[in-house]
Amino acid sequence: MSLRPTVSGNVPASTASVVRAAFPRGNPSLLLRDRVGTIFAGAQVASLFASCGQPAECPWRLVLVSLLQFAENLSDRRAADAVRGRTDWKYPLGLDLTDPGFGASVLSEFRGRLVAGGAEEHLLDTLMALCREHKLLNARGRQRTDSTHVLGAVGSLNRLACVTETMRAALNVQASAAPVWLRAQANPVWLERYGRRADDYDVLQGEAKRRVHAEQIGRDGHQLLAAITAPGAPIWLREIPAVELLRQVWVQNFCLISEAPPATSGSASDGRRTDHEGFPLSLLMVASPYDPEVHDAKKQSTIWIGYKVHLTETCDEGGPHLITHVETSPAPIVDRDALDDIHAALEAKGLLPDTHLADAGYVAADQLVASRKKGVTLLGPAPKDDQWQARSGEGFTVQDFLLDWEREVATCPAGHQSKSWAPDYHQGRTAFKVRFSTTDCRPCPLKTQCPRSGRRLLTLRPREEHETLEAARQREEQLAFSKEYRQRAGIGGTISAGVRVLHLRRSRYIGLAKTHLQHVLRAAAMNLIRLGAWFAGTPLARTRQPAFTRLMMAPVPA
Repeated sequence: MSLRPTVSGNVPASTASVVRAAFPRGNPSLLLRDRVGTIFAGAQVASLFASCGQPAECPWRLVLVSLLQFAENLSDRRAADAVRGRTDWKYPLGLDLTDPGFGASVLSEFRGRLVAGGAEEHLLDTLMALCREHKLLNARGRQRTDSTHVLGAVGSLNRLACVTETMRAALNVQASAAPVWLRAQANPVWLERYGRRADDYDVLQGEAKRRVHAEQIGRDGHQLLAAITAPGAPIWLREIPAVELLRQVWVQNFCLISEAPPATSGSASDGRRTDHEGFPLSLLMVASPYDPEVHDAKKQSTIWIGYKVHLTETCDEGGPHLITHVETSPAPIVDRDALDDIHAALEAKGLLPDTHLADAGYVAADQLVASRKKGVTLLGPAPKDDQWQARSGEGFTVQDFLLDWEREVATCPAGHQSKSWAPDYHQGRTAFKVRFSTTDCRPCPLKTQCPRSGRRLLTLRPREEHETLEAARQREEQLAFSKEYRQRAGIGGTISAGVRVLHLRRSRYIGLAKTHLQHVLRAAAMNLIRLGAWFAGTPLARTRQPAFTRLMMAPVPA
């Protein structure tokens, strides 16, 4: 497909007259077109198309159709029908009433080009730049962030079903790629085991039967992998993604046993399932052969397989609340680990906030320090002291010790100084272990109130993190904190609207990149909805309160 000079985006007179007659009081689509024009331009995605070949559809129209499609949660076919038949779509698209539109497959191909060219962020960034031109967006204001889970476009599988489906998927791919070779290598009984989806089988009753069945699948997989890696097999078979995924799943779930196990352990086999040893983390574990990028995750009482999406929006008064950034991450990634990427993306856009409101999941000592270095005040509940002294209100906490960071000496409440102050490195983080002398602690009458009195040990964060965290805890006790932090609650309403109206928690597509594109389109569509409401003069919604709450909070009549 080639990109030709963009046609005029002016609204035909016949379309304008019919639409204004149909919507005499206006329409969000009409207001957006009249106030901000076409929004997008073909030059922004020109690199996605060749300079020669069959002419492509007008790119800015495809972008706008995609946003309108996700704003109403339409399929590709229904979106293409809306372009042909709805006047409130033809007006912002600048199409004549008799324009036949395009086929539904054009939208899918265009999304593929966006993902392949890494141009997903252009959609939201262009809209943000337009809002800044119209003085609707301030760079150094307040923004708020929250996340929610996203279900992948694949079914949830247990370990036995996952290995069965992985074997079945590998066989189906090889049946298309190398049918003659596979027929010569396949065991005839595999047709009965892997001819249908794993969901169709009756669940075997009893742990012993399930283990025997799992070990048989392990033997089958090892037999297939051995045939693929044999000297006479085609080399290119090993490069098939489904074969590499089969190898990875077998490494994660099975182990080879050369010696016969004891009689009480089950039958001898060369591929036995691993239950505890070498079990990988959820971020590395393959949860489905049909989307290797989805992972199992759990947050509080919510368990899902898929991804996680982080939304960041403005919350300043006097303007619309617009989503400035969308971050899609693997499901097991905790919120605080996504904050650096969010700040880096906002900084690249020139939209780094002065105050960033977030819940406790994003706030940690190292994140408080990193945010401050970028000129951002991270406002949220600071991590609590989980030591038994702080929980019970008895004994001495770290705050009761006098810390001399220059001399690396700690003085306890009894006046004794520490014996050693040494760094400790664990999982990429640095801490300091401060120990006191047994000679001083053993006869001390305050020994029972000290941290870990039996080991006489203090664990400290680096100085900058320690002092920043203490300051955040003290700030949290002030009344001004609760008043300012109250504005974070609005991001919950944004996620709720995204879930109820735009189906934010369900992925349409396979893979992290396409799912991220979906989230960017939904965020941009939500911004279009909010801009239309802002131009129409619709006031921002307020948090609804029950009647009893309103009654009790109302002033008592004199």
